[in-house]
Parts: sequence; C-alpha cells; structure tokens
Amino acid sequence: MLSEQPIIDEILVFFRDKIERQTNEKGFDFASYKGQWLAEIGLTHTSPDESKTARTLKQLQEALLLQFGSRRIKLEAKVAENMQLRFIDKDLNLEEIVDTSSLMAFDILDVESGCAFEISLADAFAEFFKVVLKALLDSRVKKLYFCMRNHNYQGAGKSGFIKVATSPMVKQYITLARLYKLEIILLDIFPECNAPKE
Repeated sequence: MLSEQPIIDEILVFFRDKIERQTNEKGFDFASYKGQWLAEIGLTHTSPDESKTARTLKQLQEALLLQFGSRRIKLEAKVAENMQLRFIDKDLNLEEIVDTSSLMAFDILDVESGCAFEISLADAFAEFFKVVLKALLDSRVKKLYFCMRNHNYQGAGKSGFIKVATSPMVKQYITLARLYKLEIILLDIFPECNAPKE
C-alpha cells in the first residue's frame, strides 16, 4: 500500500457526502455541492464558487490535520519553503535568486511521503499548469496529486476532471514532469460522475 493511501482515502470519503451527481443542459454529468453541505458552511447554491471552494477546502484541511497530525501534514505549505531557488544563465553570465516567500502554497503537503495534494473544485484546467510549476520548484515534492471533480463551468460541455484527464496537452506535461522526477496523478474526487449510468 502507498504510504499516502490513507490520505487519499480520507479525501475521497470527505467529498462523498458533500457533493452529488447532476447533469447540465448539454447532458454532461458534474459534481454539485449538496444543499445540506452548503447550509452547514453558511452558503447557498447561489453563493460565489470561490466561497464554496475556500470553505470546503478549509474543512478538508482541518479534517486531515486532525486525522494525521501537524508532524505529517502541512497546510498551505509555502512552495520551496526554507529553500533558495537560483537560476543561472551561463551564456549571459547571469544569476537570479528568487524570493521563495512570495511563491504560492500547496493546499496539503504530506511531509512523510513527499506528496503534495492540490484540491481544485472550480476550473481545474486553468489551475493545472500553475500547480505543476509549483511542484517542480519544490524539491520536497516527489508526487503531485491533482484532485478535482467534474465541474459545470459556465455550461461547458466538459470541465474539471474530465477535461483535464482527456487533454493531450496535460498528458504531455505529465510525461515531461517525469523527466524531472515528478509523478503527477489526476485524482477524481467524485468518480460517480464518470461511471456509467445505471
């Protein structure tokens, strides 16, 4: 069993009772927040997606921290924290040092396994590329789990997990990342949307 498997299992269990399968006007199945969950976090279906995402992610982070402890789980872990990133151009004889305190953070970092977990509950395709860059910049990260759901993004035919998982460009990035010793796993947090209908 993978050392990060208990975390993956907790993530999947967390979302199981918070989202449900729905179908949009184009016949695309997507994972929508349950009204009961939104009420629990003080929101409604008409609340902005950013609010739904932020509050849901915070609840997930707190649950994982409680389950696995702060020695193993780091929340909002700064990219390349306590590291110095240097870029050297030998042709131009230039050296640039990047201030890592200005870089973004990982949603969840499992220090024990070297896995970063990024939770994308909105437009996953737009987020994928910046998330890969974050993981490549941090030597602690050996494996990146990009966790997402099918999303009903402005009535699109497909969005979220299904769009990312079927994109040739994303597949190329995953292959290229392997050259830099980074394994990327696309994790469907609500696979019922992509299962055949009964």
